[in-house]
Amino acid sequence: MTTFADLGVDQDILDALAHKGIVDAFPIQEQTIPLSLPGQDIIGQAKTGTGKTFGFGIPVVQRLGAHPEPGVKALIVVPTRELAVQVYEDMDLLTQGRATSVVAIYGGKAYEGQIEQLQAGAQIVVGTPGRLIDLAGP
Repeated sequence: MTTFADLGVDQDILDALAHKGIVDAFPIQEQTIPLSLPGQDIIGQAKTGTGKTFGFGIPVVQRLGAHPEPGVKALIVVPTRELAVQVYEDMDLLTQGRATSVVAIYGGKAYEGQIEQLQAGAQIVVGTPGRLIDLAGP
């Protein structure tokens, strides 16, 4: 089985994953990470629970670097609140050893806290279309 270390993932991300008992990559990750780490665009399809979030999330976090400038650098659009929370949690795990902040933007939560996190310089935004449109409005 291929490990994340075999795929060239940075040590701080390896440590965060290992802390959760995650060492080996799923097939979708084996296929996407080597292509997307250097910046190639990818399209992937896999069943629920097969590691798609880390398949794109690891390259996003690694390409931003350990100390990205404040401000949105990556936008991850998901269809539901539940998925927004799940993807946020995974991205937050990946950024534990970095000066990178992640914010989840979705309906059912107060606007103020989400706006404050954006204004504070969050680099990765995970959001649902409706709330993203609301916040992007005039």
